[in-house]
Amino acid sequence: MNATPALLLSLKSRALLGLLTLGLALVLLLGSWHVRRELRLEAEQAEASQLLLPLLYAEPLSRAVASNQISAVQRLLETMVSRHELQSVELKGRDGLRLVSGPDVLPGQDSPHSEFALRLPGEGVELGRVRVVSPELNVWGLLARPSMQHWLAQLLALALALGLGAAQLIDRLLLRPLRRMASDMERFDPSRPPSEFSWFDDGQPARTPAELQQINRAMAHVHQSVDQQLQRKQHEMRELSAQVAQQARALHEAQATLDIKQRELAQLARHDTLTGLSNRREFDDALRREFKRAQRQQSRLALAVLDLDHLKAYNELHGHAAGDELLRRFARLLGERFKRDTDLVARLGGEEFGALLPGFDSGSAQHMLESLREDWRRLSLPHGASPVDKMVTVSIGLAAYSPTQPYLSPLALMQAADEALYIAKHAGRDRLSLAA
Repeated sequence: MNATPALLLSLKSRALLGLLTLGLALVLLLGSWHVRRELRLEAEQAEASQLLLPLLYAEPLSRAVASNQISAVQRLLETMVSRHELQSVELKGRDGLRLVSGPDVLPGQDSPHSEFALRLPGEGVELGRVRVVSPELNVWGLLARPSMQHWLAQLLALALALGLGAAQLIDRLLLRPLRRMASDMERFDPSRPPSEFSWFDDGQPARTPAELQQINRAMAHVHQSVDQQLQRKQHEMRELSAQVAQQARALHEAQATLDIKQRELAQLARHDTLTGLSNRREFDDALRREFKRAQRQQSRLALAVLDLDHLKAYNELHGHAAGDELLRRFARLLGERFKRDTDLVARLGGEEFGALLPGFDSGSAQHMLESLREDWRRLSLPHGASPVDKMVTVSIGLAAYSPTQPYLSPLALMQAADEALYIAKHAGRDRLSLAA
């Protein structure tokens, strides 16, 4: 912006405002001086009146008091109040007489008052005293006079004209640019082009004072700085968003991997790693669950414990790898035979397996298990170290829950199946034993 016209405009506006302010000050001083002069004249008149009253009324009042003409005394007091514009007049006689004209009040601090004695001419005896109170001198009383009101109206008209001129000058030179600047500040948006705001307007520099131009330059600098910072922040935000997106993808991949691992861990926690069947923990949970259902619904539940005969000797002869393969093969056979959704087969540990068959009574379960045992024999898997048979055989213990043969707990049902397996082994193995 061009600073020279703005500086001249600033100097002119300051001079005009100074003259207007000086005019207002002179008007106020003139009014104050006039009011003080009127008050002083009033005080002088009141003082002169106080000095004149004894000369005019002391003798008539003394004669009227001496002759005890009370009505005449009262009329003289009222004449004093009305003619000389007094506030009140009080007369106190030596015999207790007291007469008052006007309000019966004590004189105020600012009220002019005086007293004079009543004596007959040529006699020294005091007949009484008169106290005279003039109206209190104040500005409001003076301003209530028509002449003073007329003079004040002219003075106020002059002050109003000067004030309106000063207000117009201030509005044109200062307030209008400030209102425009305030409006721009309210809608300030650093993302908008700087040319939309008044602090970048170079069209009329001569009409803007130098001080406002300085504010405009400061605002323009702030706008540019904020715009640059905003662009930097936006660039940083884009980079940060890209990093967040990359981290989110990595987190998503890590979460997916974690979910897979958790499923694998859950699978490992509930399944046997060698055979893929359920493990002892899963089998015990299912047994408790199905046992409660059978009790609640008064239904049937069969539980079988299966044991490959002399697996330890088989491992010593053929090796543990061959023994593991034998276990996997037996697990596959169990899975093929018991395929219902409610059936559960599990490896309980070592060469021992379990089968949980909801809905089966002892007879139907025995039939299926005997068929399983025969199928296993027909595989003709050579053992080579079994004292029972040349082939690998299996022993089975079976217990069944039913409304006619209930057990007190899942543990009792499991113990019954274990005892039946124990009997099958001691009876020569390769057989099924039913719990009593």
